[in-house]
Amino acid sequence: MSDEQNRAAALAREWREVRGTLLGLAEQLPETRLGKATERAGWTVRHELAHFAVLDRDIAHVFERAAAEAGHVVDEAREAVTLRRMRGQAMFAAQELRLTPLRAYLADAGERAAAAIEAHGALLAHPVKLAGREAATVAEHLDHALARAREGVAVLREAIK
Repeated sequence: MSDEQNRAAALAREWREVRGTLLGLAEQLPETRLGKATERAGWTVRHELAHFAVLDRDIAHVFERAAAEAGHVVDEAREAVTLRRMRGQAMFAAQELRLTPLRAYLADAGERAAAAIEAHGALLAHPVKLAGREAATVAEHLDHALARAREGVAVLREAIK
């Protein structure tokens, strides 16, 4: 196994671990607590859970973008609009679900994201620029998504106490 494949496997394993923790917390959660406020101003438990759907979609998009960029010039302004729309659609779709289907949706989306990480390990070092992000490689975007996921788990832990 190459270094990139090992790194991809480790990132996918870490994503699955964080997702497993999230799903364990969601299993403890009654439907009536979805509207409970979290420490993030204006966010509820439902928002926090839906944000994981955004992270999953972001991971898939980063790989799609890296593959598409090879040898092409990308219109950054158009990409910014596409990225905002994609994130909004993912957040809205997840927020509309009741808790049981939301848990299933997050389990499936998380596994798809982890599988994408494993399948496209060769793209980890690929440079990619997304609007509103400092990261310069696919791996840096994944590290950012994992940090956000860990942060989301911590916020949920606090909110469901």
